[in-house]
Amino acid sequence: MIPARGYTLLEMLVVVALLALATSMVAPAGYRMIASWREADEVERVMQAIAALSLRARNEGRALELATPPPAADAPADADAGTAGTDLLPLPEGWRLQMRNPLTVRANGACSDADGVLVTPRQALPFRIEAPFCRVRREPAGAGRS
Repeated sequence: MIPARGYTLLEMLVVVALLALATSMVAPAGYRMIASWREADEVERVMQAIAALSLRARNEGRALELATPPPAADAPADADAGTAGTDLLPLPEGWRLQMRNPLTVRANGACSDADGVLVTPRQALPFRIEAPFCRVRREPAGAGRS
């Protein structure tokens, strides 16, 4: 009689348990990585939208200004002071744009120098807008803060 070849049920259960353990250790890092990629994509879209304000000003034939609005007098002290330019620049929920120097885009598309910080739920990203072509440059974290 030839002995039966194959794996026992116990051996299969051990392999499945080891695979489940390995997956449970790797999956959270994968989810964080995907969330990081999504946020980086949204940051890039916002930066491109800021650079595109020059084209929008030319198309509409009017000057545009992107500035952090002053806090409302009746707003609580801990309220967000900056959903700047939500009409000009829609931001993802929970994000804020704080402009240190307001960005002025003339009707001909020329920009003024400006700088600000894009605040996401995970990080604060300082950036600078260079005149006259609205070139957006990201600055290293902590740069330009006073």
